[in-house]
Parts: sequence; structure tokens; C-alpha cells
Amino acid sequence: MPPTRHMWTNLGLPLAYHVWEPDPATAGPQPETVVLLHGYLDHGRSFEPVAQVLARRFRVVLPDHRGHGDSGFVGAGGYYHFPDYILDLHRLFDQLQVESAHLAGHSMGASIACYFTGAFSERVASLALLDGIGPSQVPADRSPALIRRWVNDLRLAQARGDSPNDAMESIEEVARRIARTSPGATPERLLALARTASREGEDHTFRWRFDPMHRTTSPMPFDLTRFRVFLQSIRCPTLAVWGERSPMRPPDAAERLALIQDLTQFELPGAAHNLHHERPDELAAVLLGFFAKASASPSAALAKPSGPGFAIPAKASGPGFAIPAKAGS
Repeated sequence: MPPTRHMWTNLGLPLAYHVWEPDPATAGPQPETVVLLHGYLDHGRSFEPVAQVLARRFRVVLPDHRGHGDSGFVGAGGYYHFPDYILDLHRLFDQLQVESAHLAGHSMGASIACYFTGAFSERVASLALLDGIGPSQVPADRSPALIRRWVNDLRLAQARGDSPNDAMESIEEVARRIARTSPGATPERLLALARTASREGEDHTFRWRFDPMHRTTSPMPFDLTRFRVFLQSIRCPTLAVWGERSPMRPPDAAERLALIQDLTQFELPGAAHNLHHERPDELAAVLLGFFAKASASPSAALAKPSGPGFAIPAKASGPGFAIPAKAGS
């Protein structure tokens, strides 16, 4: 069954999320909810192959962050500030009428998930961080330069408007551009991503679904000291999944992860940064095992997915759930 799209509003801004309902043949009578948070310039439906597997046992929700996917752009007088994403997520939980859920985030989505879980630990049953544990630290003495760059970026973006340079002539060109950051994805996977990541205009060219304003430099540098406090406040079982070839792991990732109390790590062989683009089946296997073990539902805890292109990890490692052999803690 394909996902259903839902629209709602937060502070007057229309926001979208996509839902994969649980399979009644394999899910328990009261399936729990999994929320998957996409990263920077991505979109919720990029998780579709992962969501399709997780829906065998869970209700799966794929939000589009503000200014991404099918969600609205902030519009005149607005800008994108990171705490807005945490507010959107908190109110989405209320919109979904869930007291708690299993949460996963990729890249920027992992940062959102860390902030949210650290602040609202009672609402997160388990947490999966997908190739993300916050960006690299920005030296404080660069703050004036960041403000100058932000102001200049916004001036250029306003002057450029809807740049024709962003127009792509075909869906195949969209796929080729996605391949630049997801080199390990199959051609079929790239075309599927291209169809949900772009929209076709009246002139029959394709443009990205994200707001071009997202490409401007943030005026507020990442504050590692504050972020560490959020990491220390995470109480739920946590899984960190890294791409073996990812260039995005910060140099102090191990120190940050050590602050999380109940942590297991896994490295996905051969994958770069966009794990769900390149290795969706393998990632789904790891997440299903992790969320099922963390679930309060006995039927979910016994989940054993199967099907074409999907393999159960063969060797267990880590505290209490089955994950592939390269995992460790």
C-alpha cells in the first residue's frame, strides 16, 4: 500500500507528513509509531524503501521539514532557524496523537532528533542516529564572519530569485545530480529519488522541492557545549549507524557519542553519507531489529522480516538485539 500524504499547520505554515500504515497481517493489535527525519535538502519520502519494511510492524511517519518536500516555505520576512524544527516535531507528535514514538534521523535530522530527545526524553522510546551526531564545531571567533556571509548570501538569493540555473531538463538529470552525493545508489533508486525530490513546472523543466533559501549560510554557529548537554540528557536506547565511506563524521564523534548512556554503534559496509539512498534494505534490517527490541509490544519484538532483497543480519552484537557482524558498542 502506498503512503498517504497529510497536511497540517504550525504557526500558520503548512507542513506535510507521509504515513505508511502497519501491515495488519504482521503488525500487532496496537502497533507503535516510528518517525523518520530526513536531512538537509532531502525530503521525507526518500525513506520510502526503509518505511515499507518497517511498516510490517510499525506505523511509519515521514515528515517533510519546513521548506522541504511538500511542506511550505517560510515566505516573506521569514528565515529558517534550527529550533523551529524541534517545535515542528513536538507539535507533530501532538498532531499524530502519540505520547511517545521511536525516532530516527539522518544527518541534519539526527541533530534535530538529539535536541528533541534531550529535551523531551519521555516522548522517545528509542533513538537511531543515521550518519549524524551534529556538525563540526565552528570556532567562536568566526561568528562575525558568519553574520557577514549570511547577510551577503541573502542579498544574492534575493537578487537571483528563482534562478534558471536550478532548472533541470529531465528527470534523468535530476537523478544524475542526486548521484553526486549518493554515488552508491542504483540507477533505479536514483530515478525513484528524483521523482519525489523534484517537481515539474509548466515549462516542463524540473526544480528541487526545497526552498533555495536553505542554501544560505546560517548566521548562528553550532554550539557544541550546549549540544553536549542534550546528548547527556538522552535516556532511551540509542543506535548510531555510520556509512563506512561517509565523509561527514565529525572528528570528535566518539567523544560526543560517549555522552549517550545506552548506545550501540554499527558501520554499514560500502555506504557513503546517504545510507537510505544507497543501502535501504540493509539499513531497514538494522532499524527493524533495533526498534522491535525497544518496542513494548511482544509481537513486534519477535519480528523477523523476510522477502526479496532483504536479509536478516547473521551475527548478533551489542546489547540485546540482532545486528550485523561489524557492529560494536
